[in-house]
Amino acid sequence: MKIVIAVVVSVVTLLLLAIGGAALFYPQAGKSSSGGGEGDAVQIHVVQRGELIETVTAPGKVQPKTKVAISAKVSSRILELPFDEGDSVTKGDPDADPPAPASVLVRLDASDLEALLRSARARHDAQAASIEVEKSRIESQRATMAALAVTLADAERNLSRQIELRATKDVSQSTLDQAQMRRDELAAQKAAAEASLQASERGQAVLQYNLEAAEAEIARAEDDLSYTIISSPIDGVVTKLNAEVGELVITGTMNNPGTVILEVADLSNMLVVAELDEADVDLVHEGQSANIRLLSDQDRVYHGTVEKIALKATDGLTRYFETEILLDTDGRRLYSGLTADAEIHVNDFTDVLTVPSQAVLGVKLDDLPAEVRKDNPLVDPDKTMTTVVYRLIDGKAVVTPVRIGTSDLTDTVIEQGLSEGDRVIIGPYKVLESIKHDQKVHDEEEDEDKDKDKEQKNKLTAEDTENTEESPSE
Repeated sequence: MKIVIAVVVSVVTLLLLAIGGAALFYPQAGKSSSGGGEGDAVQIHVVQRGELIETVTAPGKVQPKTKVAISAKVSSRILELPFDEGDSVTKGDPDADPPAPASVLVRLDASDLEALLRSARARHDAQAASIEVEKSRIESQRATMAALAVTLADAERNLSRQIELRATKDVSQSTLDQAQMRRDELAAQKAAAEASLQASERGQAVLQYNLEAAEAEIARAEDDLSYTIISSPIDGVVTKLNAEVGELVITGTMNNPGTVILEVADLSNMLVVAELDEADVDLVHEGQSANIRLLSDQDRVYHGTVEKIALKATDGLTRYFETEILLDTDGRRLYSGLTADAEIHVNDFTDVLTVPSQAVLGVKLDDLPAEVRKDNPLVDPDKTMTTVVYRLIDGKAVVTPVRIGTSDLTDTVIEQGLSEGDRVIIGPYKVLESIKHDQKVHDEEEDEDKDKDKEQKNKLTAEDTENTEESPSE
């Protein structure tokens, strides 16, 4: 008898398990397969107060804060390039003990410039000698003038005596005339000597100016000669080498840029030169923080600070303002020219209501129910579109006009229209694109919880049945 009872119990148990399994795999008609709720399963966000950081994004490139293009100031041929790309160079330290010399980046052929310097010095020496000759001639003219002055004074005294003697009839008129002629002749010679002396003095001034010009020519030749050795103006790294030994470098003109021999950059201070859209330029200010992501290292976030914003937009099809963001590289060496994306923090909002941005929709004014449009301050009758979200209330999607504020990459501030604790529908997208007011929906998370509870109950039932089967056999 006990064996018959055990067999019957086993058969009933198997039937119950089969019926339960069928119920799990074949839900009732009209119910969602995700958990038994009516309508579409949706994702829900509970509105809470929190913080939101408003950001502005801008693409850019990594560049050194300090970089120098090394060009030649004189046209000559390259004799030596001591450093290769990637080598470190220094500007030197004259105050060190002992003084540290600057790194020589380029040596140019100086033979032609040395010849020009010798020629300028020779012209200078010749000019200086001419000035000395002129000085001697001027001194001679001054001595001649002094002699003429003495002779003229003697002639004037003689003329005075002859005039007195003529008055007493002691000399003839011819004697007086000869004295007068002698005096006039000496006066004319003295005047001519004075004019010649003045001309010589002016000539000496001209020679002095020529001497100064010769000195300037020497100084220029010495400068040109010094330009044949180019030292590093900064501490940094040779980032680009554009020339080879033996090439002829030329100086730049207005329409023809000169030869850029190499480039030196300080890679310890790096910038992101971002292209800031003109629509965002009023939001960005110096000193704001930024997060930087590099295309070559997207998993790492670098921090930066806005240092400079261009006052003039670039000309072209796309107008933008160059914005320099100083990078905190944390000791890492970054390559110049890397592509970067800058996320600049422009505003911080605290204690605000936010929802995921995909929940904020725009619907036509005519599609809103009359009871929602009527006397609603958040619905502008002069506009064709209204900003709304859909709330989940009593198993239905309820359209709710809202006034939104700023947003970041994921969330949007709700200024009016929602309260803390409201349940807002945020997805999935295929539901949001066709959702209607009063449409039946249910929370997919609640369905998952129900499914888990049901699975747990079935598991417990199966365990109880198994225990029941084992009891009679014992």
